[in-house]
Formats: sequence, structure tokens, C-alpha cells
Amino acid sequence: MTAGFLEAIGRGSVIVVVIAAMAGFRKFVTARSSGSNDERLDSEDLEERFMPLRGRVIGGMIAVGGLFAIASWCTLSKTNIWLSRLDGPADFVFLPQTAIWWFFPAFGALSLSWELTLQAWALFGDRKTVNLFSDWTNQSPTFWGASYGMDSRRVLRWMSLVVLLPIFVFTALALNMHATITRQRIQDCGYAFKPCSVYRMADLRRVTQIDGFQTRDGKITHRAGLVFDFADGRRWSTADWGNFKKSVDPAFLNYINEITHLPIGKVSTDQDIPALESGADR
Repeated sequence: MTAGFLEAIGRGSVIVVVIAAMAGFRKFVTARSSGSNDERLDSEDLEERFMPLRGRVIGGMIAVGGLFAIASWCTLSKTNIWLSRLDGPADFVFLPQTAIWWFFPAFGALSLSWELTLQAWALFGDRKTVNLFSDWTNQSPTFWGASYGMDSRRVLRWMSLVVLLPIFVFTALALNMHATITRQRIQDCGYAFKPCSVYRMADLRRVTQIDGFQTRDGKITHRAGLVFDFADGRRWSTADWGNFKKSVDPAFLNYINEITHLPIGKVSTDQDIPALESGADR
């Protein structure tokens, strides 16, 4: 099977899962009244009363979701930077790919924006009206369209518990991920706050520049970096850190040249680098 065919299958599977989930929600998480009102939810009066609010409510959801996503992403990324500075002064600091901090903000914006919007409305308005509005949207085919008939607030709360909470936990475990480089050592702090690995620059035996890594179809994906081989057989690579780049930072390249005085080889991927010979000297 080609990579394109597998990708198409993956996208199709997502669509099937979403459709099946919506059907399951309508069946098992059916819309119900909050118990704070006695009005008929299918009355035309409620339609006339609440439909004019549709644009403002959806606009509020988008604003709330956007603010949540930006604020939470900034909090996560800044915390990662702050934790990296606890190691003390460093000549260079390498951080994880910035995309990993978007999973929680993105899913959080999707699952929490409706609830946060209603809570904000209730804070500055009448909670009974907000609950009536929420109950009405669950029964209205004109507000949400095809997704009516299920209790949207319960569905999203369960999503927050079952999906968003684990995402937050897994993301929080990555907050301490960083690597710092000085003239004496490389300190690599990995996932889940594990003890950091230390590589002594005095034990460095070889430096190789790579273009990226090879995908299953044989193509090279550009993620340039420097690969360091040490006397004890361990290997460390800057390509494991940061965003995908087509070239190595010239300032870092000059820095490594200056402190190691080692010739820097160049290959396509780290798989093209032979194993370091036992007992190899600087």
C-alpha cells in the first residue's frame, strides 16, 4: 500500500469514528432538561427569543476558545523555558518541538469553549435563562443543525474528563524536556521528569551533520542537526530537538567547531553514520 492510500484510510476512519460517536451520543446521552424551567423547549416563543442570539453566542465561543488556546499555549511553553533555566547558565538551550504544546490548547478550546461561554454568560446575566437556553439548543434543529438531540454539555464535560485530562497529564510530563550545552557538557532532560543524562565534552569523539531522517517511502524529511558520538558509545543529536529546519544554526556550528576542534562530517541521515570504533581517540 502506498503512503497516500494509508493516509486516505486514516482520514476516512476519523470521519467514520466522528459519525459513529455522534450517533452514540444521541442514543446514550440524550438531551434532557436541567430542571430549572417549566417551559416547553419546542415552543415557537423560545425559537423567537433565542435564535437572534445565535451569532453572538457562537462568536463568543470562538473568542473564548481562542483566548483559552493562546493563554494555555503560552503558559505551557513559558513554563518549559522557565524550567530549562533552572539548570543555570548555558551557551545553548534546546527545547522540544513547539507543536507539542498545542495539543492541550486545541482540544481544550474545542471541549471547553461552550461551557466557558455559558458560565461567563451566567456570571454576568441570569443563570436560569442560560440553563433554559442550553436546554433549548439541545432540542433545536436550527441552532446546532444535525447534532441536536443530545445533551451537549454532558458530552463535552465527559470529553474533558476522558480526553482532555489525559492530554493535559501527558503534556505536563513534557514540561521539563530540554537540553543545555556548555563547553564542559551536554545535559539532556527527557520526558516525565526523568533524571537528566549528562555527556562530557571531553569524551566527544565525532561530530556529524545530518540533513534529516528517511521516511518509509525512502524520501528525506529535512530536520537538520548535529550528531555527537561519545567514547562510551552513546549518541546525542540536536535533530531530536526543536522544529524541523533545513540547516543547522551557523552560530551553533561555529561554536562546536571552536570548542571541539573536531572535523565535522556530513551525511544525509544518522543511519548513514557508522558505529564509532572501539577505543577511538580524539
